Order: sequence, then structure tokens, then C-alpha cells
Amino acid sequence: MTPAGDFAAGDYSQPTHSCDIVMKGGITSGVVYPHAVCELAQTYRFRSVGGTSAGAIAAAAAAAAEYGRERGGFRKLASLPDWIGAGENLQSLFQPQRSTRRLHAVLIAKIGGGWLKAVATALWRHWQATLLGALPGLALIALALSEEDGAGPLVTVALVLGALLVPIGIALGVVAHLARQLTHAVPDNGFGICGGGPGSKRGGPMPLTPWLTDLLNDTAGLAEGEVLTFGHLWAGPDGDRAAARGADAEHHLDLAMMTTNLTNHRAHQLPWTSREWFFKPEEFRRLFPREVVDWMVAHPQESPPPGSAAAQDSRMRRALFPDLLPLPEPGDLPVVVATRMSLSFPLLLSAVPLWNLDMTNPANAVLKDWNRWARTNGLDWDPLASKVDEWSRQGQPPARPIAEPCWFSDGGISSNFPVHFFDRLVPRWPTFAINLRPFPLGRERDDHDQEKNTEMAKANGDGVRDWWYRLPERPGWPGVRDGRLFAFLSSIMRTMQNRADEAQMRVPGYRDRVAHVNMSDDEGGMNLTMPYERIKVLTERGEIAARRLREAYTAPERGDRRITWDNHRWVRLRSSLGVLEEMHERFSDGIGTPPEIASERTYAELLDPAEDPPSYEWTGDVQAQLALDEVAAIEASAALSNETNTVLDGAPKPTPEGRIGPKG
Repeated sequence: MTPAGDFAAGDYSQPTHSCDIVMKGGITSGVVYPHAVCELAQTYRFRSVGGTSAGAIAAAAAAAAEYGRERGGFRKLASLPDWIGAGENLQSLFQPQRSTRRLHAVLIAKIGGGWLKAVATALWRHWQATLLGALPGLALIALALSEEDGAGPLVTVALVLGALLVPIGIALGVVAHLARQLTHAVPDNGFGICGGGPGSKRGGPMPLTPWLTDLLNDTAGLAEGEVLTFGHLWAGPDGDRAAARGADAEHHLDLAMMTTNLTNHRAHQLPWTSREWFFKPEEFRRLFPREVVDWMVAHPQESPPPGSAAAQDSRMRRALFPDLLPLPEPGDLPVVVATRMSLSFPLLLSAVPLWNLDMTNPANAVLKDWNRWARTNGLDWDPLASKVDEWSRQGQPPARPIAEPCWFSDGGISSNFPVHFFDRLVPRWPTFAINLRPFPLGRERDDHDQEKNTEMAKANGDGVRDWWYRLPERPGWPGVRDGRLFAFLSSIMRTMQNRADEAQMRVPGYRDRVAHVNMSDDEGGMNLTMPYERIKVLTERGEIAARRLREAYTAPERGDRRITWDNHRWVRLRSSLGVLEEMHERFSDGIGTPPEIASERTYAELLDPAEDPPSYEWTGDVQAQLALDEVAAIEASAALSNETNTVLDGAPKPTPEGRIGPKG
């Protein structure tokens, strides 16, 4: 294997195993991942890569490196921590717009120098507000000093009041200006201080999205001007991209990310196949480089060819909104767009707007009227063949439907560590995950041995206990800053964000393939001003965590080693059999129980091919018979187990549960 820290010269040409990998969010915490990926890449070929938030950047870069493996992709990825740690490169990725640059300056001052520096920066950056806020107090002081009887009691009172009014006025003035920027400039900028594209400064290092675009394209080894898409990854460097889009095609590489739809209160897995989303090119040009948006404009999702009612409806919907374009097909979606949608860190980075129609809005019922009106021109009439203003006015509906933006923010809001990505009941290869978390109680950071700052299960029972995120105690001394309320509110947010992920990590067959990187408060997270040495040690911790995984899952079997690939497969098989047994029993119990009301049909009657189902009819007799055979097989499987004969006895704990949920 490559010596530690020498991954830029590593040999990535002959991976002997396959794996998936999932990476956690955490803004600057993503510096942990590049060398971790390189450590694994010398042994493993990545089949699927996933992440969210900052983990989405690492996931996209890892996928690009896998695609460009033969073109030095991982060697390029290995040099990324050095670039991030040089000068102010990390901080420069987050460039504010002109309207938010003062807020950004205060934020950076707080991160780099604490509250005193933040207050000083706020006063300096808002000097007009500082001056105006001080004027009433200064005026009162000046008035008092101008009195002929300069020693009278009223003069003394005025001087004291003036001295008090100066700091109070300054504080009120600066806070009012900051509040106005937060409530006006930030929402106007897509609810973020930085857009990710060029900011108020020109020159110097590139901002986040152009830098990320170049990083992905270069790491993948693409030609100049080409944009890395999901289709590239699916097909591989020598594959047929058209063939890779088939429903049954086996992909060279899958990449998945999370994003959070704040308008609909939903989490989405990217890329998606849904066809109802549109984007506005002029909005995207403020967020993405020109070549990315040009690609999307040139590759919109194709509307069905005219000639049917469904095709005409689809083309009518698009024609009614000429300033909106449908998102490209998943295979044509640029990877950088999905990555940016996943890493829209709230308030720091702007959310990404996509457009849709709210069909619960009564005003949008008019869309059906437009579709009916189109029928009067015949099904062969194509709404996209001419502009709306050129259509015949006769019989047109009086109003048009209304498209509205949906705001997509950080994927970590809904799932900050999607360890469930790519998992099957019984895996063909391991899905590794690298978790980022604070140090446990009683453990301090070891600055001399980074091995002690990482952890991984060594036996089947490890990792089953809940991880504790303690709230601070009441300060012992009056006047000491009491952070309990802020910590309580922060814990509420983090629980909403991580509750599902934390529970998933305790499941058998999940917890044994997660390596943990422990981090202090001054590492990762919002620490945009981390010095190079701190970035270097975080990178080393990621490398060590990946080495723990590699050594556990590829080293020769030994009697004293409990975490191995064979053991992992056995735990997953043992656990999955228990899940299936319970699911089959519940299914069999439900399908065999007669309905409460005698007039209602039984499930057996609903399944009868001679019966007329209420909806979703079978496509034919073959499918109907297949359903009957599958139901019979499940019932036969359920009949095999009972209270004294069950695979649940002695199964790994806690017992997982199988349930139906939405996909994506």
C-alpha cells in the first residue's frame, strides 16, 4: 500500500475488490474524506458513492476520480487537501454578494476571532450605523458641555445619560442594520449570504461552484468544455451512455445525494426521474458557470412526441411557461448541479430554486381547460410548434396556470448521514461509511497519535449503545456565559436532522462497517478559517478511518478478529431473514383475515383474475398469475415459522424492521 500521506504517487490501477461508500455532511468537515477515499481506492473499485451536504462534495469528487481512475483521477484527488489548506483557499470558496458582504465579514470574524472580533468588525463595517447611533448621546453630551454652569446637577445628569446613550445607540443602530440585511438582503439572495458563484470581489481564487465544476471535470479527465453528468458515471469512461440509461442497465458507477425541498417539506434523493420540475436559466446563471447552464439549456428533458393526449398535455404545460425549461433527464443532469443542491448550507449558501405547479391551488385548475382547448385543434396540434402569442384566441381559457419556485436547501437538514444508500438485504460487496462526531466523554484529542482520534467496531456487540450529545451544565460562577439554551435549541435541530441516521447506525450489519472520526469544536463544521496544520490532521484521521475499514474487510481471516467480510455477510443474512420472516407473517395475517364488513371483498377475491379490480388492473393473465404465485409463496414461507420455530431466536440485536416507504 501507499505510504501515509503519499497518495499522489499511489498505484490505483489494480483494485481487487468492490465497495460502496457513504460520507457525512458538516461544511468544512469534508476535508476528512479525500485521503480516506484514496486509501480505499487502491484496494477497492467504487461501485456506488453517496453523501450529503459537505459529504456530497466529497462523494462527487470520489465519483469523478473513479470515472477518471485511468487518467490519474485519484492522484488529483489526493492533492486536494493541500490546495484547500493553502492560504485562504477554503475561506475564498464562500464569496458573498455585494448586498451581503458586511454580514459575511462579521461571520468570518466570529469564526476566526470570537465575539470581540465580530463586534469590532460589525462596528467598522457598519460605520454609518455606528455614527448615527452615537449621535443622540454625543449631542446630549455636547449640549451639557455647552452650558455656562458646567458644574450643575442637571449638567451632570445629562453627561451621564449621554454617556449611556452612546453605546446603547450604537448597539441599536448596528443591530438594526444587521437585522435588515438578514431579513432583506439574505432572502433576496436566495436565503443565503453566498450564492456559490462569483461574489462582490473579482480576481483571486474561484468561488465554490466554478471551482467545484473544474475540480469534477478535471478529476474525471474530461476534455475542455465538457461537463461531467450522471450519464458519464453510469456508462463509465469507455461505455455507451445511451445504453446505460436503460431501466435494467447495470451502471459502471452510481452517485447519490440528498437534498431538502423546503417548500414541500420533503427529502429527495438525487438524481431523480420525476418529470415535473423546471428551472429558470437566468436564475441558474447566477449560481452555476456558463458552460453548465448552457449544457442544461441544450439538453432539456424531452417532451413526448405529439400524437396522443398525454403528449399534448405535456407539451402544453411546457409551452405555457416559455421562460422555464424542464430539468434534463437524470443521465444528462450535471453532477455539479446535484452537488450544489445537496450542499446549500442554510444561510451560508443560497438555496436553489426549481419551479413547479401547485395543483392544490384552485387557480391551477385552469390547466385542464387549456388541455381541453388544445384538443379542439386536434391531437396532432403541437403547442411547442409556435409561441403562445401566435395561437388562435378563439375559445382560449381566460387565465393561465401559475408556476412557483420550490426552494431546495442542504440535504443534511433531512438526512446528514444517509447510511441506508445502496444497501440491500444481502450485500454483494460492503457499503462503507465514515462518520464524523464529537469526542466521547472522558476522551480528549490526542495531537500526537491520530489513530486514537478514530474508532471502529471490533466485535459484533460494539456500537449498539446510543451516542450521547450532552447539554452543558449550569455555570458555577455568576457572569460566566451560559450557553445552555443555545445548546438546547441546537440539539433540537440536530435531532431532527440526524435521528433516523443515528438509529440506522445501531442496526446489525450497519454499525460494523462505519468508521468514526472524532472531532473537536475547532475542527470542521463552520470553521472556514482552519489553518493548514488542522486540515492536515483531519485529512490524516480520514485516512486512518479508511484504513481501519480496509484492514477489517480484506485482511486474511484470523480467529481473534470478529469484524470481517464473512462475518458482516453472515450478520446481514441472519438479520435479513428475521426481517423477512416478520414481514411475511404480517402479510399472511393481513391477507388471510376476512374483512370486518361482510359485504367487502376478501383479498382472495380481489386477486381473482375473474374479478374486476377497482384500479391498477393487471397488464394481462401472465401478470395476474404471477401475483397469485407470489402470494402463495409468501404464505407458504410464513407458515414455516411459529413461536417455537423461528429464525428470530438468537438473531442480532436490535432487530431491524421492514416497512414500506417512499422511494427517493
